[in-house]
Amino acid sequence: MEVLEVVARPQFHKAELAWLTDIRRKRTGNPGPPKFTLVFPGAQMPPKDFAELVAAQVKGVAPIRFHLRCALVAPEPAVGGFHVFLIPDEGFGAIARLHDRLHVGPIEAALRPDMPYLPHITVTTDHDYAAARKTAAAINARDLSITGLIDTLQVERRQGGVVRVVAEIPLEKAGWFG
Repeated sequence: MEVLEVVARPQFHKAELAWLTDIRRKRTGNPGPPKFTLVFPGAQMPPKDFAELVAAQVKGVAPIRFHLRCALVAPEPAVGGFHVFLIPDEGFGAIARLHDRLHVGPIEAALRPDMPYLPHITVTTDHDYAAARKTAAAINARDLSITGLIDTLQVERRQGGVVRVVAEIPLEKAGWFG
């Protein structure tokens, strides 16, 4: 089955990107770079139309700076386990507003009414709450401080284990006074 998503793969400082990529690879088995998922699967429309709607919705949205300082355990009933998320304290509102802005028209079908949206980067998923809590506590004990910038969104098409980028949509750069 083919599904469409919208993700942001932020820019990070080199050492922070290496740490994030390494912890995600070791704990989730995901070798890819860290990301914020902004639209989860659920919208049923042709990829080209989906990408055009996303591009229209982000028109006028400036790049988003954020700062990750906290790990949080979040239950995930669909997988019967617990995620450990890195949550931005700076940029949280801007990312949440971007998420809301994207869910219009046919993309609204991708909303998950059973769970509120939390802007996050997943570092691990565990079936045991105590293990997830231990991971989050270890991350929080290291005085986490990672800054990043979201300046492009990617529309991805997933089919089985294959992910293809359908479109890259840049956020608008601020002008002289913005």
